[in-house]
Amino acid sequence: MPRAITLQTNFNSGELDPRLGARTDVKQYYQGAATAKNVLSMPQGGLKRRPGMGYKATLSGEARLAAFSFNTEQTYLMVFTNNQIEVFKDGVSQATVTTTYTTAQLFALNWTQSADTMIIVHEDHQPAKLVRGSTHTSWTLSNISLTNIPTHDFGSGSEAVWSTARGWPKSVTFFGGRMWLGGSKKRPQSLWGSKTNDFYNFDLGTALDDEAIYVTLDTDQVNAITGIFAGRHLQLFTTGGEFYMPDAIITPEKSSVRRQSLFGSSSVRPKSLDGSTLFLDRTGKSIREFIYTYTEDAYTSTSTSLLASHLLSSPVDMDVSRGTSKDDANYLYLVNDNGTMAVFNMLRNQEVSGWTQWVTTGDIEAVCVVVDDVYFVTKRTINGAVVRFLEMIDVDSYTDANERSTPGSATVTGLGHLDGEECRVKADGAVMANATPTSGNITLSRSAAAVEVGLDYDTLVKTMPLNMDFANGPILMRKKRIIRVMLDVYESLGLHVDGTLLPDRALGVGILNNTPTPYTGLKDVYQMGWSELAQVEISQTDPVPMLLLGVSLEMEA
Repeated sequence: MPRAITLQTNFNSGELDPRLGARTDVKQYYQGAATAKNVLSMPQGGLKRRPGMGYKATLSGEARLAAFSFNTEQTYLMVFTNNQIEVFKDGVSQATVTTTYTTAQLFALNWTQSADTMIIVHEDHQPAKLVRGSTHTSWTLSNISLTNIPTHDFGSGSEAVWSTARGWPKSVTFFGGRMWLGGSKKRPQSLWGSKTNDFYNFDLGTALDDEAIYVTLDTDQVNAITGIFAGRHLQLFTTGGEFYMPDAIITPEKSSVRRQSLFGSSSVRPKSLDGSTLFLDRTGKSIREFIYTYTEDAYTSTSTSLLASHLLSSPVDMDVSRGTSKDDANYLYLVNDNGTMAVFNMLRNQEVSGWTQWVTTGDIEAVCVVVDDVYFVTKRTINGAVVRFLEMIDVDSYTDANERSTPGSATVTGLGHLDGEECRVKADGAVMANATPTSGNITLSRSAAAVEVGLDYDTLVKTMPLNMDFANGPILMRKKRIIRVMLDVYESLGLHVDGTLLPDRALGVGILNNTPTPYTGLKDVYQMGWSELAQVEISQTDPVPMLLLGVSLEMEA
């Protein structure tokens, strides 16, 4: 009976759609996984246990997040909730600003920033500005007094194009020395640019180069503007297609708009990553890459999620993180309406393009990246009560809603947000017995210098159905048996292969009362039994590190 050995050297294609189960003709089949849950695709090719989420605050209700970056040192997180904005710096609340934005309006808000001022727009609200004062705790929100508002005949004579009766602009950005406003309730296909370097003045004048601009996308279909983005050019995303303004310097005379593709865009804000603009298409089923190609002298809109479209479920929010001092990868975080999150790893020059799925105890509802920090709004049920937390990725932790502390004793405090909920516990790197906080405290079986307490999550990597080409043809749909599984791992602990726990250390002198050291190298396990798909599940149930570099399978068919 013929035997063979396969070797998967990377997982750059991430988790693949189940409908690719027979696509052995594409290279992604051999660089992907059938399941990649609660792992992070690394640009070097491996799959790493996703980092935990550190607890920062309990929120008053549903929330939307926005970043405010004056410079690399003065950065803030804006947390929009019902009728208020709470300002955080480094995860600590600094100020609360009263607003008139209701919970139902949060995910229709749009904003942009210039220096110390954030411009906020919504079709039912006059544009407003949030201004940072001289300290972290000093913030002022006020309506913007727009001047020389253009007019339009809505059927009863000429009147201001924006008003409480006719609606206000839905989207905003700065580009080419102008503030651009896109789409309003009664003029959804129109775009307005302010006077040059006079952001609140929309005087059309006599169409001199520095005067305001008023453009309407009159095409053969409805093109309600859902977003405007300042990229290589001024880009316009609408319900009917994708446009851009090709002129290097946009003026009233040179303000043409060119349609590039016809996929249409949702209201989720587009994001820039690795030289392209990523947007969620109108159907909510695909993330597309709007990118300029020199060969065609035009923009194209190709799908980046085609091979993992099952991970998208009517997304409601997204943001991107670029290579940082903490991680050298580019990631798109896409929040689904079912509380899961799809994470996209993209590095075009290395042909890295893979998705993985994150799940947590509860739901992820919003995401925001502030320079190097990634924040989430989570909805959890703690001791029977539904709560919403503000949490932040903590690369040194492996639990969610966690609190890390240095008690120096057996008593751990500061856990009030987890009262009554069973938690995972690590002390000085070792996994301890689960504990349930009471009055914000737990008591360990021994004293500890460094403790992590948080909610559990498991990881799972499942290989694609095994295939090789034998002399008499491919074996994908034939009975086969995996004899041996060999894992190439880096600084990992607590791995299971098809439910079999791989030992973290061997018996010997001095192993007791010492925390296991993460292992780097090869680990193997022998298996029995025949199957048709011959897939291997690599899992982890403890909050410890894992980085899977490759998998080798010895099999017979």
